Amino acid sequence: MKNKLAWSAVFLCLLPVKGEGWELFDRVIAVVNDRPILESEVHQRFERFIQIQQKKGKKIPPSKFSYHKSRVLDSFIEDSLFEQMAEEESIIVSDEKIDDHIEKLMKRYNISSLNEFKNKIEKSENMSFEEYREQVRKSIIREMVMSLAVGVNPPSEQQAQEWYKKNIDKVGYEFNINHIFLRLRNKTIAEERRVNNEMKAILAKINSGMSFEEAAKRFSEDVSSKGKGGALGWVKLHEIDRLLAMQIFGMNKGGQLSGIIKSGEGYHIVKFNGKRPVPFESIKDIIFSILYNERMNEQMEKWAEHKRKESDVKIFMDDYVLN
Repeated sequence: MKNKLAWSAVFLCLLPVKGEGWELFDRVIAVVNDRPILESEVHQRFERFIQIQQKKGKKIPPSKFSYHKSRVLDSFIEDSLFEQMAEEESIIVSDEKIDDHIEKLMKRYNISSLNEFKNKIEKSENMSFEEYREQVRKSIIREMVMSLAVGVNPPSEQQAQEWYKKNIDKVGYEFNINHIFLRLRNKTIAEERRVNNEMKAILAKINSGMSFEEAAKRFSEDVSSKGKGGALGWVKLHEIDRLLAMQIFGMNKGGQLSGIIKSGEGYHIVKFNGKRPVPFESIKDIIFSILYNERMNEQMEKWAEHKRKESDVKIFMDDYVLN
């Protein structure tokens, strides 16, 4: 009966997909335990993969299309296996759980606005936010299935420390800086000229012998730092204005002064005091997440491979390439 249903699905799904002149036809490209996978879905995800690679400056040659499209189909097969297991175990991922996952991601990447996060996702992943939410749902289902089927132990503090030491040159840097800041009161050319001239006068006083800290106390309009001589302490560049961060990134000598820097809010003069790798404690949670996800992915691959061998999987893709 199951096989009969599966083959029925192949023929019944040869239905027209809305397109110009109704000339496009969809078809079942694989069946996983009687669950059909449509060619249009695989093609759409494959096209997205190609576009993302192009954005990264990687061009996939046509000779490799069949291989990569086959891997995309594999991912659909895995999704189907996990979905079926979730149904068997009565696993349901609510909208609230998806929202909570997205909020945690926003916090990790220091994004406060949901619209900003949506725009970032739609631009980087080349998909609608609703499609992204569906991907999040599938990801959570995978984790929940794995927790039931196998179980993944969280990494230890020692393992996280070892990862940090091994990858310390990749974790990024914090910069210790002081700054003097003048705010633009409006966006007129006259106001730009006024603030720029005041900054030139302040920089001239520093070059003539006034300490940077004294100049910050007297002239800076950053209320939170002027009383400390403009000290911002250790900052991560992704946490500050992009234009300001770009200038600071190029500084490398203790005591070095920048020129006059325009940011999105006004004008700055920066004093560079030093830089250091981001401390372990600042990114410990991220490291734990990386290590846990690595273990989870390893277990997922093993589980999916085993489950696929147990399942009734039929592939109708003409140029399917084995991995």
